[in-house]
Amino acid sequence: MNKLIQGIIFLFLLFFQVLVSNSISLWGIITPMVYIMFILTLPFQMPKWQVVSLGFIMGFSLDLFTGILGHHAAACVLIAFLRMPIIKLIPSHISFEEHLRPIFWDMHFSWYVQYSFYLTLIHHVFYFFLDSMSFHNFFLVLGIAFLNSFASVLFILIFQILFYKASKRY
Repeated sequence: MNKLIQGIIFLFLLFFQVLVSNSISLWGIITPMVYIMFILTLPFQMPKWQVVSLGFIMGFSLDLFTGILGHHAAACVLIAFLRMPIIKLIPSHISFEEHLRPIFWDMHFSWYVQYSFYLTLIHHVFYFFLDSMSFHNFFLVLGIAFLNSFASVLFILIFQILFYKASKRY
């Protein structure tokens, strides 16, 4: 995937999050965070420092738009840092060298759902605990993070089905 397409995806997901997703509030607690799909779909072979840097830029950009400085940036840096260890933990019958990026169409459905759910859950738990600034309502925050993770993964899967296609294999 070239840098121009990555830049367009970055901007699209950022503005979709700011203009559409942040306006969705189911029962006052569920707001899908689809912007993390940018980090989830970065190529396997991209160096960790680049993934972490891009994660910071995405999170900080969203923080600037929402006025909540630091929460999104910190959560994005965390999942960018943990991305490869999580990828290695999930069993797969497919060699990662064969694929350019971890997208729905290139990986098995169950692998992709696990991958996106684990990283989304880590992001959301960290984000919502930063947002609450306490462990006082520990189980409530965990529940909110879980529900938001489920909604976010559902939206991410819909985006993957609608806008992505399988990588070319050589």
